[in-house]
Amino acid sequence: MTTKEDLSGALPDVTSTYHFAGLGTPVEIYRDTFGVPHIRAGSEKDAFFTQGFVTAQDRLWHMEYDRRRGSGRWAEVVGVTGLAQDKLMRRFRLAAAAKADYQAVGPQTKVMFDAYAAGVNAFIDNSGTLPVEYGITGLKPEPWLPWDGLIAYKVRHIFMGVFESKLWRARLVRELGPEKAARLFPGYQPGHLLILPPGAVHSGPLDYGLDELCQGAAALNYLTDTDGGSNSWVLSGDRTATGKPILAGDSHRALDTPNAYYQNHLSCPEFDVTGLSFPGVPAFPHFGHNEWVAWSVTHTSADYQDLYIERFNPDQSGSYLYQDEWKPAEVFHEKIGVKAGQDVDLDVWVTHHGPLISGSPEQGAGLSFKYIATDQPSAWADILWQMLRSKDAEQLVESQRDWVDPCNNFLLADVHGNSGYLCRGRIPVRSRANAWLPVPGWTGEHEWQGQIPFEELPRSMNPNEGYIATANNRPVGDDYPYYIGVDFVPEFRAKRVTEGLLSLSKPNMPNASDMAVVHGQKVSITAETYIELLKSVEPQDEMSAEAKERLLGWSGSMDLNLVEPTICSACRDQMLKEIFQQNLTPKLAEDACRPANRGTSTFVNRMKAQMAAMIQSDDRTLLPPGEDWASMMARGLSKGVEALSALLGPDMSQWRWERVHQARPKHPLSVSKPELSPFLDPPAIPSGGDWDTPLAGAYSAANPATITTLSVARYSYDLADWDDSLWVVPLGSSGHPGSKHYHDQSAAWSQVQMVPMVYSWERIIAESETQQRLEPA
Repeated sequence: MTTKEDLSGALPDVTSTYHFAGLGTPVEIYRDTFGVPHIRAGSEKDAFFTQGFVTAQDRLWHMEYDRRRGSGRWAEVVGVTGLAQDKLMRRFRLAAAAKADYQAVGPQTKVMFDAYAAGVNAFIDNSGTLPVEYGITGLKPEPWLPWDGLIAYKVRHIFMGVFESKLWRARLVRELGPEKAARLFPGYQPGHLLILPPGAVHSGPLDYGLDELCQGAAALNYLTDTDGGSNSWVLSGDRTATGKPILAGDSHRALDTPNAYYQNHLSCPEFDVTGLSFPGVPAFPHFGHNEWVAWSVTHTSADYQDLYIERFNPDQSGSYLYQDEWKPAEVFHEKIGVKAGQDVDLDVWVTHHGPLISGSPEQGAGLSFKYIATDQPSAWADILWQMLRSKDAEQLVESQRDWVDPCNNFLLADVHGNSGYLCRGRIPVRSRANAWLPVPGWTGEHEWQGQIPFEELPRSMNPNEGYIATANNRPVGDDYPYYIGVDFVPEFRAKRVTEGLLSLSKPNMPNASDMAVVHGQKVSITAETYIELLKSVEPQDEMSAEAKERLLGWSGSMDLNLVEPTICSACRDQMLKEIFQQNLTPKLAEDACRPANRGTSTFVNRMKAQMAAMIQSDDRTLLPPGEDWASMMARGLSKGVEALSALLGPDMSQWRWERVHQARPKHPLSVSKPELSPFLDPPAIPSGGDWDTPLAGAYSAANPATITTLSVARYSYDLADWDDSLWVVPLGSSGHPGSKHYHDQSAAWSQVQMVPMVYSWERIIAESETQQRLEPA
């Protein structure tokens, strides 16, 4: 039985002096009032050693979890409940790809990963305590290997690609036909904002991909059933109070416990960088700044994952068809350990396209998975230390030349006054048909033909508009010569961010703290559409009439303390459910109402946007015969308030958004052992906003009481004075449930406030909560 004493007894020693043979010079570690470590080392190697050490102090179990997930070894911890994901991860072969990447990097990068691993192992071998999770599971930490961090990185990003959208489209095409599928799941909406040039809109037609879907429908007959956001902006100095750029934004992911990102500061003679790292991975690949430059990312929603339908020879085991020839597939024999159960044997088949993630030679067909991060060994990690040394925007951009995965909207600024955008990452060049569905692997018509050259990736430096805003929306228009993707996020967040930035510039110029105003934008554009429609709705009952009266006096702000967001969301969810039931098969409708992967979630959010556009244009294509949108909303409002009455009680004035719209952090172990929840799960965190507002808070209609996607880090970099920069995460810096820093930033995060991102060593030392010293043995 776990106790509070067990939690406090598992905390690391963050004050004693340690002596390690792996160090060349003494290192100082100062932790601020939020437990964030600031490291001052005498050499680059010692800096990365200590980054590994402090990360293990705070997040060793987090690292263990990611390593085991990515390696397909989670069932060794939780038993048979982890077996399905282990099988999938073994098929992805992330561990093999990580080892191959480690072998491909240069000598200095190997030194970085080796030093980081040595620091992790120094903690494991010398700490008197280990995270409480090891006692709960009975595990002992294995040595951290240099490529384990690459496994952790890959497992954090493989599902950010679009292969699940292609699987969902494949289901739509098979069960509904290509014409209906095209209508339900089209591309980017005309008139929606582009990233470049700032303020421009997409002028092309709505891309349904109908030709590609029709061509691909026949190939899908070979398959049996398959298994299976963020904001940022930069203001030029002409638009800020200091005359220097401000770079700000927030990263949207599912809320892990502990948080995906780790706040830390790393200083040595070669660089002085503070930012957000991934536990287990050295350096600061996504968010950070040094003395001269700052950088951040959002997801581009680019297409860099393909699915190929493979046909196998029933008379020749393991042979697959390619251009009229039978080629032998590789096979890897895997053994998956299962706690309190029998080991499971798994054969992983690999064609020249990639590993089979569904089907098998015995079934006669399967889906192979081609992914830029696993397709071939890559030296992308050389970038990790190179970017830390950049002294201006030009050097920082050039350092990203060999970036692979994920494809990011990379925003940057420097102290010299420059600001800009780069679409970084490897985007393969291939047929347009690959964009929509799994494609035939046997024809040779859908092979990758290189990648978009680095010099031709979308970029902009110092645009005349004085700002750049990204929110996972389409980066460029139809005049761009290369295919990037089709599954971009609708413009709603980008539009609100842009409006927020332009409003800040007049009459008073903003500073870094003012960026919280943009972070907190929570007026829903789609809610405004429903409010307008509501004027023509005849309520079906007394409760609906009261709800209508409230909504007509509402601005569309998804504010925590209001009841109108709760009512509007419940009404929209009921309307969406009816649309699904009218246009999908019962099983597809059920899955759409309970999205279990990124592909289905993308479809649902696209449908929300499409529904708002159809209301505005009075397009009744998806409605039941004889219905109009007013009658649909009347039913949706009636059913919505009925559901809310059952959930929250009959008093409508008590239906505040904060009562249902909450992040509910869940520790990985409490998922399989609910009795651990009181000890391991942080408290629920109320949040305003919604899926279409910069203050992000997406949720599943099947469980409106739990936010599924939110801001996992907010930041605002002030290039005039780094000490005026700010940041916040939804939980805390520590991964220890017994630590006061486990969720001590939650209150500030919930109120859309940030805490100081202190950079100057004078302030760091003066304000430090603890100090620790590491010395050479």
